Amino acid sequence: MIKQQDKIYLFLSCLEVSYKKAEIILSMYSDYNLLSKDIKNGRKELYEIFGKNFDKVKEKQNVFNFDVLEKYFERKNITILTLVNDDYPEKLRYIDQPPLVLYAKGDLSLLKSDSIAIVGARVPSFYGKDVTSLFSKKLAENGLTIISGLAMGVDKIAHESCLEVGGKTIAVLGNGFEHMYPALNVQLANQIEKNGLLITEFYPTFKATSYSFPARNRIIAGLSKAVLLTEASEKSGSLYTRDFALEYGKEVFVVPGNITSSKSAGTNATIKAGQGQCVTSPEDILKILNIEFSVKKQKTFELSIDEQIIVNCLSDGEKSFDYLQEKTKLLPKTLNYCLTTMQIREIIKKLPGNLYSANLEAK
Repeated sequence: MIKQQDKIYLFLSCLEVSYKKAEIILSMYSDYNLLSKDIKNGRKELYEIFGKNFDKVKEKQNVFNFDVLEKYFERKNITILTLVNDDYPEKLRYIDQPPLVLYAKGDLSLLKSDSIAIVGARVPSFYGKDVTSLFSKKLAENGLTIISGLAMGVDKIAHESCLEVGGKTIAVLGNGFEHMYPALNVQLANQIEKNGLLITEFYPTFKATSYSFPARNRIIAGLSKAVLLTEASEKSGSLYTRDFALEYGKEVFVVPGNITSSKSAGTNATIKAGQGQCVTSPEDILKILNIEFSVKKQKTFELSIDEQIIVNCLSDGEKSFDYLQEKTKLLPKTLNYCLTTMQIREIIKKLPGNLYSANLEAK
């Protein structure tokens, strides 16, 4: 049942008013019934707050029905946590502009778990993809809940890699549950609902906007024990998450990238400015966070002489078939056979453009 104390918060969430206006209204009212009555009567102070939108507010108030809303939440398996709710996460309660309401689907206990946010580029390089997958898996295997924003790129890889090893993940959304964004990640969102937690401050009918993603990022930073940037350009939205983490006094970790790549300009600049600690392995993070590293048995490979030569050539980054042929001096037929068998054994990866790279997770 929706508690009386929660009603005014839900109604303000439905109105999608600015945080500043919501604060003013909450300073005037603690009871939804009184607010509702004054909206109907056209109280002057409320008209001044809502301005030209006051008529729309009256329309919404006329059709707002908590009994219908409660049944909807039950049907959709949505749990609500308002700022005055005892189960509201303490990590968010004292940040600047804490969410008035959190709508959640999944395992609420994860809000109290040790967690780390992994964020970065929407269109990462092959290096960025590999690094994100490696860190997400290893950190999840060592008990950390992985938090990200369900966007394409680094977010998606972080969530998927965590789930792949049986870890727990939280996706913080920049939209309401009725308008999942991006649509390509709906299936992933369903997986997270079953094996993790989906959470958003936006009313179910809210559609994502340009401002809702930076707002979402403050929640990602607030919920996390630390934030990890795996790859980010100079103007990456993930840098908002970094800035919020610094504001909240959280640890910021950064994976260095290729100095000639624009995709790593943001991460490298963060390291250079001393805004984040440079890390080159998951173990670095676990050590700083005082978490004992659990060494899982790695795959071991017996390499032929030809295969070892190829691995050595790939040790400093992705290489083309022609480059490998020139450096290894292997016959094309022999090189092709070795590359094919090594892909099957997951020692290396084949990339678009006839490029090959070492599999970081196989090291």
